[in-house]
Order: sequence, then structure tokens, then C-alpha cells
Amino acid sequence: MPLTRFPDHEDKRVFLSTVPALNLPPAPGAYPDRPSVAVLWIEEGSPASSELSQEFALSLIEHGGLAIVLGGDAAEAATTIFDEAAAETTHAGIEDEAVGIWADPGASLEELLFIAAEEAMPPDAFADQPWDIVVWAKSGDPVLPRLRAALNRLGAIVDEHYELGGEEEG
Repeated sequence: MPLTRFPDHEDKRVFLSTVPALNLPPAPGAYPDRPSVAVLWIEEGSPASSELSQEFALSLIEHGGLAIVLGGDAAEAATTIFDEAAAETTHAGIEDEAVGIWADPGASLEELLFIAAEEAMPPDAFADQPWDIVVWAKSGDPVLPRLRAALNRLGAIVDEHYELGGEEEG
């Protein structure tokens, strides 16, 4: 399925990309056209956790997913897959192009999206380029309605975090 766009967050475009499987590279229309923070919510025992493959992870990185944010109780296992995939890319040996991976299995979905929107970013070599946030999910995943609702309120989630005494604005 092509990208579904949600309200922008500051200068970042926000997308949801649903794919039929997480063990093969997504179709060409599933990727954004600029560097991105790739976000995945992976629950232990879900079809997504059993399917997630290094081939899928490598494809996200090669198509601009230069920062990875992982949540859900299978986030640590997914981190290993993304670490191995990142090590195979052309970015691996170049210090300012190293792919960053954030994993927080204890974070709520809203906290994970805050991390993607405010803390994660592509490597320094790409800092001068505009970038996107892309949440990846398996088609039919039970978390999709929650993802869509949270993506529609991303700006409010960020505002609430700062108002509740989270990170201070600079």
C-alpha cells in the first residue's frame, strides 16, 4: 500500500506505510522520497514479530530509513535485526552516516512517537536535509487503529509531553 500521510509535525512529513509482510522488501511506493525516521511497534508473539527479517530492515535503511525507532515488547529482539542490517549498509563504516537505533520496549505508543518526532534523527551527514517520520506496520496488525489515532494527534502528544514537564524547549 502506498504511504498514508498524516498531519505534518513541524517541518517533518508524517506517514504510515502498511505492508503485506515484514520479511520481504516493501514495494517501491511504500517509501518516502527523502531520509526518514522509521518507526515500528512490534508485539511479542504477533505475526509482525515472527516475520520481521533482516532483508526488510536492510531495505528500509537502503531507502532512507537512517534512524530507527522500535517499540512494543519485542523491540529488543527487533533491535538485533536492525543492528545486523545496518552493519551491512554503505553507511556502516562512515562515522557521520551511522544509522541510529532507539528501542524502548517499555514506552507507550505515544511515548514512542514522541521519541520519533523529537529525539530521533538521521545521521549528521544528512542533518541539512528535510526528513520524514514513517511508521511501518503489517497490514491487518491489531495495533493499526491505535497507530492511526496517535499519528492524527502527534502534535498534541508532543505538546502534552512538554507541558507535563518532559524535556524543556531550547
